[in-house]
Amino acid sequence: MPFVSTAIAAIRRNKWKSSIGAIVAILLVLFVRKITRPNPPQYITATATRGDLVQTVEAVGTVTSEKDLDLQFRTAGIVDSVSAKEGDHVRAGQKLAQLRAGSLAASVASAAAHVQEMQASLNVLRAGSRPEDIAVERANLANKKAQLGVAKETLQNAKDAAVKSQAKLNALQRQSTVNISGDVSTAPNTANKELTAAEQALGTIDDVFAKNDVDDSMQRGNASDEAVLRSRIASARAAIRDARSSPQSVDVPSAARFLQNARAAVSQTSSVLDHAYDIVAHLPQTSTLTASAIATYKTTIAGERTAIQTSLHDLDASVTDLQNLPASLQTQIAAEETNLQNARNAQNRANADLQTYETSVQIDEAQLQLKLAGSRPEDISVADARLKQAQAELARAAAEYADTILTAPNDGIVTNVNVKAGEASPVGSAVSIMGDSPYRIEMFVSEVDIPKVAQSQSGSIELDAFRGTHFALHVSEIDAAATNKDGVSKYRVKLDFVHPHPELKIGMTGDAAIVTGKRRDVVSVPLRSVLDAANGGKIVRVLDAKDLPQDRRVTVGMEGGNGQVEIPTGIREGETVVVLVK
Repeated sequence: MPFVSTAIAAIRRNKWKSSIGAIVAILLVLFVRKITRPNPPQYITATATRGDLVQTVEAVGTVTSEKDLDLQFRTAGIVDSVSAKEGDHVRAGQKLAQLRAGSLAASVASAAAHVQEMQASLNVLRAGSRPEDIAVERANLANKKAQLGVAKETLQNAKDAAVKSQAKLNALQRQSTVNISGDVSTAPNTANKELTAAEQALGTIDDVFAKNDVDDSMQRGNASDEAVLRSRIASARAAIRDARSSPQSVDVPSAARFLQNARAAVSQTSSVLDHAYDIVAHLPQTSTLTASAIATYKTTIAGERTAIQTSLHDLDASVTDLQNLPASLQTQIAAEETNLQNARNAQNRANADLQTYETSVQIDEAQLQLKLAGSRPEDISVADARLKQAQAELARAAAEYADTILTAPNDGIVTNVNVKAGEASPVGSAVSIMGDSPYRIEMFVSEVDIPKVAQSQSGSIELDAFRGTHFALHVSEIDAAATNKDGVSKYRVKLDFVHPHPELKIGMTGDAAIVTGKRRDVVSVPLRSVLDAANGGKIVRVLDAKDLPQDRRVTVGMEGGNGQVEIPTGIREGETVVVLVK
């Protein structure tokens, strides 16, 4: 190619110029590449450290004293006397001035007398019964307990006789194989008749305990008795249903079992009637449930008890009829059935006597406890309430009387007296006091930091007048509402000195800090290294072995007062984190 050949010839003729041109061209290319290539990022890093982390809220604090007070009367009136004058050093509680209070003093005396009267009435109720009355009740109870012991012995003897008679009768009955078809067919009708009587008896109990006067008395007494009774009624009704659903009798044994199931259900009903009678007998009298009403209900339940006893007797007779033994055994069985019935009747009588004596003992024990307990708790409560009402009236009268006296709330020096004897009490300040130390620190905290501040938190202040000295403080008050401070809403926090410092002066200022949180032995990183993740949560960029940043998801804990933040999970001690990328 002619052009290439010409260029080569020109380079050969001017070698030094060509070399310079080539070098310039190479440098130009390198310069262009440098200015067009992006600079690598520069990382400002920090190391994750382990140690204690302290969170603080800081603000300017001012020494104040809330004991510089302008005192005024709580009520209006004519000044009776003035005890203080300007310059006096007064103690907390010292009387400074007083209004005329003749009628109020009389009200206090009257209320105090009424309190004494109500206290005396309460003491009478609490004193209880006389020893003589208690002795009589103890004697009655001992006599009833002795009768109860005899009744228990009699019942045990009757039970033993019934057991022996029943065993002998069972031996005779086992000898009989006679099938009495007529009695077998009528057994269900007999049983159902007596079961119906039992259901009616349970219905009578329901009617009695559904009465308003009975229900009211149950609530005043032991309401749990009614729940137990209701449970036993439900159990008896279930037994009646089970007895009705027994297999139909086809022979003497099955008919006897049907009647015996019915008898067991009726016997359970009899026990429920005894329980109901016992509850009614012990119901406390009320304004609606009189002694006459209780007697009527007892008579109603007693009538049902008698009817149920008749049903038991009829069922026993039906069972006896089924056991019509051959002539050779009939006489022996009849005689033994008589013996058994007599034993059972004796047992029933002994059981009834036992229940009667048990009830009597319970009544006498209750009477004795009533004597020992003294007045009813309700009466004592009423008297106690009246005493408290009288005490409240006395407190109200005393408070109204106290409102006529102006006292010093704390130690201090009287700086101004604006009242004179005989004049009307002023609308504003009557006496002004400049309180003594101890002083307090008042600081204003921003909306962002105030949620961290709580009562009793510790803190300190370094006053400008005492550089290098940190006075210990603790938070005592936090305003609930914000205060406009230089156009910004802030919250006033008051801190008390842990130790008294009489050398301080009101108005001194300094840098105050409140410790709002502490974490011990935790991993922390600079707060600036924590970033928001695109999908929520927080991340920290950690340099890997090649000094390349890797996003690491972390959990963030408490922020410290030194720009550090706690990282509970995600960062290990000693790892290098990216704080800023240039």
